[in-house]
Amino acid sequence: MTRRLNGRMRPDVDFVAEQADRMTELLRQRAALPRDDLEYVVQAISRLKDERLRTCVAELIGWGDDERAELETFIAVAIEVMKKTSVSRLREAALVVELRHYTQGMQ
Repeated sequence: MTRRLNGRMRPDVDFVAEQADRMTELLRQRAALPRDDLEYVVQAISRLKDERLRTCVAELIGWGDDERAELETFIAVAIEVMKKTSVSRLREAALVVELRHYTQGMQ
């Protein structure tokens, strides 16, 4: 997971590549239908009177192209940052995120 560079431990290439592959896989799991099929589903569902069903289908479809591109860009930047940081800083950032998650759950 780590390698030493300039006296500092850094995430190795395999770790960063695994994270990049995993994030790409997660992004592609949502809305895996081709765009034409997604548009058809949206048109068909929009004709229904059941608002709850329309909301559920919209949630299942997930992100649009712009949102997906924004997420992919953010993840790409985060992975580049991971390549350049030390393992201790990565660990520290993960701890901050975890603690923030726990404290938000308490509210």
